[in-house]
Amino acid sequence: MEKQEGAIEIPDAVKNILRPDEQVVTAVRQSGLKALITPDSIIVTDQRIIRYAPSALGLRKTIEDYRYEDMANFRVKKGIMFATIVIRQRFMSDDLVLDNLPKNKMDIISKAVNEGIMRAKSGEIPQAATSQPASGLQSEDPLKLLKLRLAKGEITKEEYEDTKRLLE
Repeated sequence: MEKQEGAIEIPDAVKNILRPDEQVVTAVRQSGLKALITPDSIIVTDQRIIRYAPSALGLRKTIEDYRYEDMANFRVKKGIMFATIVIRQRFMSDDLVLDNLPKNKMDIISKAVNEGIMRAKSGEIPQAATSQPASGLQSEDPLKLLKLRLAKGEITKEEYEDTKRLLE
């Protein structure tokens, strides 16, 4: 893949979690004017969005993984210099908000997110890229899947309880 103009270097911690068949579409960093010390990096792939959030002057790192099959839709807010993308999550109560992003990258990000959501809705995302376990759990009851998502840390205890009440 060619390095795009203004693209950032992908952190090693993110490179280590990329799947062999996963292609990075673009990688951007929050504006240094808005997030001075440790801005987040947003890595958009053909299968998911990854937020790399360093803290404590880079001594700690949080990596968040958002799969297209869990996204419902999105909207983009463009300001004079920066932009924000807000993605509605299907299984979480909070929207994914990626703010203080370079405005000139929003067209690339928007196109990749839109294509990813459409592929996920049509079932075109490869099985290896989906969040469903290969052990056959996808045919088991939803409550077991919900418990598995809680155990993996994909949902909070509150989201678990809310969804459990809906299922029962």
